[in-house]
Amino acid sequence: MNYTDANGDLTLECDPAADVIRLKAVATFDDPIELSADAARELAQQLLRLADEID
Repeated sequence: MNYTDANGDLTLECDPAADVIRLKAVATFDDPIELSADAARELAQQLLRLADEID
């Protein structure tokens, strides 16, 4: 399962075989990746769901 947000700058990838979640943050010119409160809540929910997948 993959999840992308922040206009494609943030990607979550689950690798159950390795028991890991990969979080990739890519920003242009070292700019911070900004998340709205709703996007942060969605990210937290996705992280919890992915953690359950590899647990």
